[in-house]
Amino acid sequence: MKKIGILALFASISIITLAQDKKKARYYFEDIQDYASAADEYFELLKEEPENLEYNYNIAISYLNSNIDKSLAIPYLEKLVANEEVLDEAKYYLGRAYALGYQFNKAIKSYNNFLENTTKNDPLRDNAERQIEYCQNAKELMKFPLSVEFENLGREVNSKFDDYFPFIPLDESYIIYNSKRGINGASQDALPQPDIMISKVKKGSYTDAEKMEIVIDEGKGKAEIVGLNANGTEAIFYFETLNNGGDLYECKLEDNTFGEPVKLDRNVNSKSIEISACISHDNSRLYFASDRPGGYGGVDLYLCQRLPNGKWSEAQNLGPTVNTMYDEDFPNISPDGKELYFSSKGHTSMGGYDIYKAKWDGFKKKFVGAKNIGYPINTPEDNMNFRVSENGKYGYISALRKGGQGGLDIYRVNFNEVEPNYTAISGRIIAKDGNTKVKELFIQIVDADTDEVYGDYQPDERTQRYVMILPPGNYIMYVEADGYKMMEEDIEVLDKASFRSYLHNDIVLIPAK
Repeated sequence: MKKIGILALFASISIITLAQDKKKARYYFEDIQDYASAADEYFELLKEEPENLEYNYNIAISYLNSNIDKSLAIPYLEKLVANEEVLDEAKYYLGRAYALGYQFNKAIKSYNNFLENTTKNDPLRDNAERQIEYCQNAKELMKFPLSVEFENLGREVNSKFDDYFPFIPLDESYIIYNSKRGINGASQDALPQPDIMISKVKKGSYTDAEKMEIVIDEGKGKAEIVGLNANGTEAIFYFETLNNGGDLYECKLEDNTFGEPVKLDRNVNSKSIEISACISHDNSRLYFASDRPGGYGGVDLYLCQRLPNGKWSEAQNLGPTVNTMYDEDFPNISPDGKELYFSSKGHTSMGGYDIYKAKWDGFKKKFVGAKNIGYPINTPEDNMNFRVSENGKYGYISALRKGGQGGLDIYRVNFNEVEPNYTAISGRIIAKDGNTKVKELFIQIVDADTDEVYGDYQPDERTQRYVMILPPGNYIMYVEADGYKMMEEDIEVLDKASFRSYLHNDIVLIPAK
């Protein structure tokens, strides 16, 4: 009897524990929609009940709504679709999971399976047809990938949480962005409020990010940076309270400190939703996203011009060359004002939001020729804010990529086909013994990261002067001369705000004997 009692006690504890775990999982999934935590909880529950349909469905939806590998939802949805008792919407979500896992043919098949078995009134029907178009677009765009490299900005900038919406000034002297790392603590829904972070550049590299403080008279709420002018002197914030929804604020930025935020007037902020904005290089134009009535559908992009009194003019829709029946968001104007980068669910998107570029037509007085900037910058995931450097060589984006720090990370994208800023390095060869006619001088530059020879150089025999032009990077300089020891020197060519167009560097040779 005593043995049976102990077993019963353990069984009772197990049942209580399971009930608590289920309650916890539902709290994350339904109450606060913390899908990453919900996925972890349902993963543990499935160890006890692997065939539980509710658990399989909820973990799949959690993966699809988390900034982790969304293709992890595939096996759970495949199990659900194989069960005749499961709703047809599982076939739709399986299509989403396939697409996010780059299995586009399977995704199209799953979407068509959903469409064949659902009614015309199903709210997911139109979206499934659009998702098929996304898959077809993706297959074509991936045939012509961009020649780019992604540089994760590392732990100095990124965290294991979502880091997103990066902005840089012209000289790339700092990067300012939002992060859900939880410095601000939990909001009323128990999820971390976003923090505004800044990382400054020293010796060509980003330093440890620091939290920036901004005080808005409206009280406590969610503040995110959503725009920056080219000089990095004017920032735009989206501020949302529990009672008043969200509005856009303009704020001076000087010495990495925010001035007093000013709520943009009613020509910008309206009863509708205004999400993001940017200011032109000369602070004369404001581009923003809004779902106000009278647009082409969903969220559109608008333009206001600065009036002589300093206020903004009435908003002008950017028109059908930019806006579509779907959502557009996150306008970013190039430093010269001739190109507009923005995100859109329309045009030729390969899944959700993609980044596009439109060019200013001075004759037509509008942006035209909206073009998908291509894969792999654009992916089946949502790709929102894109910021380009002054010379167009680099772009900044937040993305979910393998090998990241966790969640959304911020990347610097290197466009390989765009020439970098080069640094000219010159100086004289000086012999320590006073010889002004050193013979058989030879210089070789080796890339310190790849050990490949970058170039060979021959100093002038009469002046003993050399000159070389190098892109940003780390190099080793080897100098050889008849009768002298071989000299080896590290050369560091910096970029971002640390870039220098010219460096002077004399080389001293030591006699071999």
